[in-house]
Amino acid sequence: MDMNANVVKDIIGDNQRFISPFSEPCGYYICIRNNETISNISIQIYLEKLKYMSQNIDILLQQAFKSEFYDFYGVNQNFVPSSDEMCQQLVVDSFVLYTNDYSIGCYLSNSQFMFGHFIDCLWSDSWNLIYSYIC
Repeated sequence: MDMNANVVKDIIGDNQRFISPFSEPCGYYICIRNNETISNISIQIYLEKLKYMSQNIDILLQQAFKSEFYDFYGVNQNFVPSSDEMCQQLVVDSFVLYTNDYSIGCYLSNSQFMFGHFIDCLWSDSWNLIYSYIC
């Protein structure tokens, strides 16, 4: 289920570290299991987690970023001078709540130097990083 873009915008504001909730395709949604309905509790949890991420974006992205991502063939190093700078310029392209365990999945990228590639991240419901990899 796609989240209401206006509600997402209210939470992330003009933070340039997040893609616009009005972009297509929508990157802000709740992922449910087959035949499951989305509860108001799941929506509330989603919004709380999005707020937490928007307030702690730099720390969370530093946690997910690995310096070796800079050497990935899909990163155009002509447009980003270092791994530190790459981390600082990453943007959240998607923010997904998985209702089976309330984990958060995100795709991070920057079209200026990672065209067609992204970093896939997954955090547990208590914001422990489960994995991050670049593809």
